[in-house]
Amino acid sequence: MTTMPQADKRIDFIAYDDSGRVILVAEVKRRLGTSEQWAARFRRNMLAHGFLPRAHFFLIATPERMYFWKQDEHGIADEPPGFTLDAAKALKPYLDKIDKTLQAVGEQALELLVSSWLSDIARTDEARLRQDPSMRWLAESGLIDSLGTARIEINPA
Repeated sequence: MTTMPQADKRIDFIAYDDSGRVILVAEVKRRLGTSEQWAARFRRNMLAHGFLPRAHFFLIATPERMYFWKQDEHGIADEPPGFTLDAAKALKPYLDKIDKTLQAVGEQALELLVSSWLSDIARTDEARLRQDPSMRWLAESGLIDSLGTARIEINPA
């Protein structure tokens, strides 16, 4: 049996596969005006200080962008994200339901929106993948398949 890693309280959420292995670690930041360089530095600092548990994927979500990395054991700490997604576009259907903008929601609400979005993309069908080119990297990287049976824990203790 695989033991689950001890999560640092700084991690906003972790997705586990059905064997208890970490698939995805995610951080949500309410910061505006971010860039791929900012995201790479943020990730590097988490790695340097031991705050980033080993995971196949890493995500930093902000109100403007979602930055994704597909990681391996020998990943370069300063590498830019493998993929960047427009957060406003991705989260729009969820925001429309609550009649809010990304700038109007707090960090905890943003965490819930991102978690809901990840749960939904785990059930993405081939038709949506063909219609939405932004989903291509998520599918080709293996993230969508990996999330298919995942359990996502928000603010894991």
